[in-house]
Amino acid sequence: MVAHVFSLAFIGVIAYFSVPGSSLFSWHPFLMTLGYVGFLFQAILVFSRESSLFATIKHKNKITLHWIFNTLGLFSILLGYAAIYYNKEERGKPHLKTWHGILGIATIVYTIVQFVAGHNLTIFNSFVRKFVSYQSLSMYHATSGTFLYVLACLSISLGIYSNWFSESTPFYVWYLCFAITAMLGLIITNQVTAKYVTSRMNSSQINFTTKKSKAINKLKTK
Repeated sequence: MVAHVFSLAFIGVIAYFSVPGSSLFSWHPFLMTLGYVGFLFQAILVFSRESSLFATIKHKNKITLHWIFNTLGLFSILLGYAAIYYNKEERGKPHLKTWHGILGIATIVYTIVQFVAGHNLTIFNSFVRKFVSYQSLSMYHATSGTFLYVLACLSISLGIYSNWFSESTPFYVWYLCFAITAMLGLIITNQVTAKYVTSRMNSSQINFTTKKSKAINKLKTK
């Protein structure tokens, strides 16, 4: 539940200080935050055993919700990018001149690639399973998604470090937003690590123990 509080708090802070609709630029921080901290965060969190709001529903339905949240997130992100693009065009300012802009566009491109890859994984599931196991594909997709979200958190952090946000917020809000961004990244990383890395280690340990027990029993019977 704490994860959802962090997410909503961050969106609320950005909405309060950007005031969506007050200018063309104001839509950029709000829509980007809504996309990454809102929809995409929930898209990943839906598979969490501890933090998901949909923990009791079937896995098939979780995949559907994952797709819906990702679609809404990508739509929000593209609108947020359009807002900053046309804002710079109107003001005659150059594009991609800051680390936030460069990392931001890289993150958006990666988001699109991840979205298409995940969508194709669902559509062509039967075909892909002929070459690679579903478990492996799921792990690759989840690992890639984790890297993407960490990248998004870095991009958000650079946005927090921007002149606009630094000048618009009190210092304690500035530090709080940095802390929440780090926490969101850690929540997603821990979720995927616990599911794929820790579970595999436990499975390997169980298999090793089973084989060891069988070997000892064979020696005893001889």
